[in-house]
Amino acid sequence: MLILGIAVATVASFVASAALYAIPAVSATITRTSTPRPGLSMAAQMASVVLRSLITACLIAGILVCAEWHGAVPGLLLGLALSVLPLTLLMGGVIHENTAVSAAAIHLVDWVVKLALIGVIVGLFV
Repeated sequence: MLILGIAVATVASFVASAALYAIPAVSATITRTSTPRPGLSMAAQMASVVLRSLITACLIAGILVCAEWHGAVPGLLLGLALSVLPLTLLMGGVIHENTAVSAAAIHLVDWVVKLALIGVIVGLFV
């Protein structure tokens, strides 16, 4: 059952992320503040999003299992606690690489939603 939970969480995370970036104001901000990587197809970019979601779902599942935590609430709390990691990485991008604060904020919202959603879903399957 855990593998099913990881799969469901991976797909849900991808859909949530796609929905966020499809919002016109979000899309415009990212387009205005980001430079796409040359030669990287849209399919490769989407595959990367799915892979990152899968890796994250496996990490959350592993922590939940090792800690013997079960259910949506522990999963949600774990996902929210792990939100510190993208926050620190995005802060570094803003400070050291001149990443636009607006773009970093959008990416942070994306990851907080993904981590919370993955935590809830995987928690239900643990």
